Amino acid sequence: MKTDRKMVYISWHYTTMGISFLKNVLSYFYTLQKLPDTIYALEIEQEELNKVFNTPTENRVIFDEIFYFVVSQSVLDDLSRSRVRNRKNILEDELVKAHGLEDIFSEIINNQALNNNIDGVFNYVQKKYPERFELFKELLWRDIHYFPVQEQIKWLLKYSNFTKVYTPQKFHVVELNINDLRDEKQIAKEVSNWCKKHFTKEERQAIINISLNSTETQVVWHILAESNILPENARLVKTYDSNHNINKKRFKLFNIKESPRNLISSITQEFKIYPKTQSPSRRLVNKKLEVFLQSHFSILLIGERGIGKSQIASNVKKELKNLNKAIEGNLVEANCASFDDDSKAEAELFGYKKGAFTGANQDKKGLFEEADRGILFLDEVHHLSKLVQAKLMKAIQTDQNNKMAIRPLGSNKEVKVECRLIFATNKKVEELKQILLPDFYDRIVQHVVEIPSLRETIEDREQDWENIWKQLKFGNDVPKEEALMHWLKTLALYGNYRDLQKIAMYYRIYQEFDQETRNMIPQKTPFEYAKSEFEKYHSFNQNNTRFNFDIQKTTEQMIAEYKYQLQEWAVKRFGGRKKAVEHFNKLGDTITEKTLNNWKNKDSLREKKSEQENKN
Repeated sequence: MKTDRKMVYISWHYTTMGISFLKNVLSYFYTLQKLPDTIYALEIEQEELNKVFNTPTENRVIFDEIFYFVVSQSVLDDLSRSRVRNRKNILEDELVKAHGLEDIFSEIINNQALNNNIDGVFNYVQKKYPERFELFKELLWRDIHYFPVQEQIKWLLKYSNFTKVYTPQKFHVVELNINDLRDEKQIAKEVSNWCKKHFTKEERQAIINISLNSTETQVVWHILAESNILPENARLVKTYDSNHNINKKRFKLFNIKESPRNLISSITQEFKIYPKTQSPSRRLVNKKLEVFLQSHFSILLIGERGIGKSQIASNVKKELKNLNKAIEGNLVEANCASFDDDSKAEAELFGYKKGAFTGANQDKKGLFEEADRGILFLDEVHHLSKLVQAKLMKAIQTDQNNKMAIRPLGSNKEVKVECRLIFATNKKVEELKQILLPDFYDRIVQHVVEIPSLRETIEDREQDWENIWKQLKFGNDVPKEEALMHWLKTLALYGNYRDLQKIAMYYRIYQEFDQETRNMIPQKTPFEYAKSEFEKYHSFNQNNTRFNFDIQKTTEQMIAEYKYQLQEWAVKRFGGRKKAVEHFNKLGDTITEKTLNNWKNKDSLREKKSEQENKN
């Protein structure tokens, strides 16, 4: 499978696991068509994986390079004596006994000239037992970890099915000068030097198996990740035995689970959807989400268009993963406005069985199943029809184990899934009450997080600009001249981040104009061009501001309504209450933030009404 970045896999050699385990882990990745958002697999069968490379297949996860860390055999033996101590385990192996190969393996074990020489072993068996040679060759992986490390590597590259998928040139043996695998400092120095040399190019995407070898090597990987010596796109995984071994097979089922990069700092790290924020309203979002996500109840994000609700869901996934919370599945996103009709909505959400409807040529998982153990994010939830709301409301009821029962179309069986639900809308609560079924509204409005607009977070405008510039991959040299930053802070940005993106794109495109093009346009700087283009096509036209009134209301009610709309307009126009107050006061008015709050709450009307009631 081709990717933009060169993919590499890194692992230590460990005597009790051996190189056949490396082959089996690589075989697991080969069964995938692409790397998942979160690497997580349970109860993987090694005996099945051993056969995977026998039949090469297109469009699979193949690493461009494999780096295998080794030290001298004597150092490995000092760490674990199992290679020598358990040498005769192969004679009790269930498949070896079933195929009657104990005599061959016994001869090899008892022949000092053979039991440490893989070439000698193959020559001996092929000459003496030609009729059983292929079967022996197929089962030798079960004994290979008892050979010296260099002989194991020779087996992998010369005799195993590994070379049907990987060329020997993709496999790199990294011999580290370490004489004690319990010495963290020595390990850290050697591995750090190697990483600095090989991770200078950002196009490398590394999968690092940290669980093999000594505990000290595992600690070193975490330290290197925390120290930013590993590239940002490096992912840490751990492999470990499954607790289930019902058939009592010699080679246990094993699990793969992605490990957080910042394990050490996550112990004291705060949950931050908005890092580096100076805005009280965004800090409140951070605090609310941190608490709400502990409950496993659904969360509703309410915010204007372009405010980044989808990005917030993605950040939730990232933060939970970084803080080592129980989030193992994928983030699955869907825009409910994209569901053309009720049937498509049901098929997308719940999945279907082959033959469920015309065109259902095969089984398909729904969004809920895809999000199992992860997060399901449904944006623009107000677009769901009443029928789909009713079916969705039934589906998201959880049992005592916090699992939901999903029934795919055309199936008579329910599928149990567990995922965190995040809904989002740009409608106000009053509108949702009119649009949604009352029961569905009650179900999704369990924990509500109101996302502040960029007009309400002027304190973060400079940071937002920097983030947008870098997200668009325009480089780390973020323009911040005084005139630009002053202008950005005066904008209402009703399109929120989308408006900032447009400004950044206008600014960047001017930088890419050649001199001839620049001579043809009146603007002489990137800032002037960005400002002109944005104001021409996107900015809010204050001359079109209209105030609407109900002529059936009393004069006092209309005055209160006018003040309400005036404060709303002023806050939007000047980017916050403080800025609006400053504007009015410059004109000689004595307006305070309390005044605007009173207008917002229509307190003047309440005061009039109270005075009238007192007179009566």
